[in-house]
Amino acid sequence: MVVYDLQCAQGHAFEGWFEGLEDLEGQIRARLITCPVCGLSKVQRVPSGFGIARRRGVEPDHEVAARLLGRALQRYLRENFDDVGAGFAKEALKIHYGVSEARNIRGVSTPQEEEVLKSEGVSFFKVGDSSSPSPPPAEGEGEGEEE
Repeated sequence: MVVYDLQCAQGHAFEGWFEGLEDLEGQIRARLITCPVCGLSKVQRVPSGFGIARRRGVEPDHEVAARLLGRALQRYLRENFDDVGAGFAKEALKIHYGVSEARNIRGVSTPQEEEVLKSEGVSFFKVGDSSSPSPPPAEGEGEGEEE
C-alpha cells in the first residue's frame, strides 16, 4: 500500500492509501475518491510535504490535520445522526428501552441528564466537550450520540 497526498478543488488536503499510482489514478478518473471535508469528488494528487522545509508562520501539519479531521467528523455527524436537540436524553432512553426506533441521534444534554443515562446503562459519547483543549465544533457543542 502507498500513501498519497490529495487535494480537492476547494483546497482541502487529505491522504489516501492505494495499491499503487495506477490504482490512485483510476479511482480519480472514476471519481471514487471524495474529500472528507466537503464531499467533492474532484480531487488531484499533490506533492507530499515530506522533506520540505516550512516557512515561518505556516500552520504545522498536525494542526491542519486536526482541523480537517474535526470538520470531517462534524460533517459525518450532521449527515448520519438525527438531531434531537435538547431532547437527547429523553430520546436516548426511549431508544434504549425499545419505545422508539433504534437509530443514531445527536443533541445536547445537561450533566444531570448524562448521569441518568449512565445509571440506566445507555451508551453515548460527547463531542466538543468544553474540558477538551480543542476548539468547540461549529454545531451543537457538547453533543452526545447514541450508539
